[in-house]
Parts: sequence; C-alpha cells; structure tokens
Amino acid sequence: MYTRDILTPPKHLVQNGKPVFGTFENFPEKLDIRGVEAPFAGIPLPHIITNFRIKSSLVFMFNIGPYIGTIDFFDQKILGYAEVVFWSKENKRKYTYRSIMGPRRRFIPHSLQSGFCASFSKNRYIRISWDHARNRISLIFNLKGDSSRPTARAAFVAHYSEQGMTEITSSIPSPTKSRCSATYTATPAIRGSLTLGKTKLSEPITMEDISGHAIFSINRTYYNFHVKQEFVMASGLIDGKQVSFQIFMTMENAVDAEKLNNNILCLNGQCTPLPPVTITHPFGIAKKWVIQDFDNMVDLTFTPASDHFRDMTLFITRSKVQTLYGTFEGSVKTKDNENIALHNFDGIARNQAIRL
Repeated sequence: MYTRDILTPPKHLVQNGKPVFGTFENFPEKLDIRGVEAPFAGIPLPHIITNFRIKSSLVFMFNIGPYIGTIDFFDQKILGYAEVVFWSKENKRKYTYRSIMGPRRRFIPHSLQSGFCASFSKNRYIRISWDHARNRISLIFNLKGDSSRPTARAAFVAHYSEQGMTEITSSIPSPTKSRCSATYTATPAIRGSLTLGKTKLSEPITMEDISGHAIFSINRTYYNFHVKQEFVMASGLIDGKQVSFQIFMTMENAVDAEKLNNNILCLNGQCTPLPPVTITHPFGIAKKWVIQDFDNMVDLTFTPASDHFRDMTLFITRSKVQTLYGTFEGSVKTKDNENIALHNFDGIARNQAIRL
C-alpha cells in the first residue's frame, strides 16, 4: 500500500532561499513561494526578476443541485483573467462567462487565513472570499447574459467547522528541487441559491436553499515557458459520505513524484495522499479517459459528456484550456485500504497548455 506522511505545516514555505517540500495538514499562514535562490538554471538573478515568473491560479469547482462547474482566476501579474463555466447535469447545457481583469497589484492574495479574489466588472462580477476567523467561505457571482445566454446569479456559502471539511497544502519540486509549486486545497460542503434569467431558448430558473460540495484550490508555481498539464477533480456523496479527489499529471512532475505530488483523496474529512498516476485518452480527449497508478489505489475512467475550449492570448502569454464535464467509474482506496466504488460520479477534467 502506498503511503506518504502528512506533516505539520512550516511557518514559511521558503526558508533561507530553499523550498520546504511536503504534504501538510491544514495550511501555513501564507501560500508564498517568493525568494527561492537561483531557481532557473542556477543563475543568481535578482528576486524581483525570478518572482515575476511565479504565476498563480485559483479554481473553485462546485457540484450543487442540478449543476456542476468551475470558477477560475489566473494571476498574470500585470493582467488577470476570470471565467465561470457550468453545466446542467440533466440536459448537459453549458453556460460560459469570462472577464479580463485590468492592472492590479495582486489578483490572488497570499494569505490563507483570510482574503478574497474578485472580478469587479459590472457585467462579470465574481467574488470568492475566505475567512477562518469568521468560519466562512463565500462565493458570489452576477453575470450578465445575452440573447442565447441567461443572466446568472449565485450565492454559495461554506463553513470550515462543518464535518467533512478537509484542508491540505502541498509543496513539491517543479520540476527540480531548485523550484517549487505550492497548492492549497479545501473540500467544503456548500449551500446557497442559483438563478438563471429568461432567454429565447429557455425559461427563467430560480433555486433557493440548494446544497452540494466543492473543491477550493489555490496554486502558485515557478512556471517554465511552456507548461502542459492534465487533471481530474470531483466532490460529492457516496453512501452518505463526502468523497473528494484531485489528481494531476503534468510535464512539471516532481523529480521524486512517489514521495512528493499533489494527488489527494478526502473521505469525510480524512485525507489520503495518492501516488502518481498516468492519465491517458487513447481515443482522444473527448472520449474516455483512463486514470491509473501502479499501487492499485486509483483505477478510474472518466467519460466526457460536454466540453468547453478556450484559446486565449494575453500579450505574449497564450493558453489553450479544455474543460470537460463528465462522470467517473471505478474505484479509489484510502490509506486505511477502504475501497470507494464510483458509479456515474459527476466530475471535471481539464487539459491545458500554457506558453509564457
């Protein structure tokens, strides 16, 4: 059985110019990886230059009522990007909204104790905030529609004290030990409301007091000029137990991925670090995905039902991102060798390539 220790988080993820690697319960005060000495080819460049190569992203995947989707923020230092995409699980209809955020000092804050990330556009207002002192995670969006896309409004809330909430932080080499990638992940149960306005294609929909589950993840990485990554994520109930997982495969895999990776499984508030996996889609990205490891802990397939493709250029940065909604079949195992069988389990997969 694969095992990986879960450690007490350090006060800082970078100490004396060196990253502190590991999988940590809860979180350090800040998700901050600035100040690594000579992270690129051992060249001792000033920190103001190397820190500029750190890019940040935030993903909030929600599975609530009859809808599933993601809210994404990407911090490009000078400019930022926000996107909301979600699907009806009943008819597979897709809703997408995006926003470019103008120059700002910081789009995604370092503090994990409290903070917020927001797009303030009057047509694309999106805000995610967290505050441990107030025991609260909040998500609000107000998205203006058009003739074929409805105006969408939502307000979701979660509490850190609820049973099933897990918080985990990892710091891994990316790809060598001279650089690092840090990821914070929480698995809240959420509740709230969602309203979709009337269009030529559909009648208005209002849902009050709906409930579900989410994965809230923030990442900071010293990016290469070319980055390719695939990951799958899901959160929901199986036999009355909250099951959440986040599994990655990337060209930035750590030099010792067996000991250090971002793959996790959470069951009713208990976290199991998972081994590195291989993700394949032998018949194309839009067909069945196969997610397996060599330790017999992960044996899953993901069958896409609908997808969303984004090809965007911001100055010299170009990103190609394909987000797919679908269902998982198969099984995953906890560190206690408990087998969790998944059948028609809703989730999200993503294939992305970024050029800086």
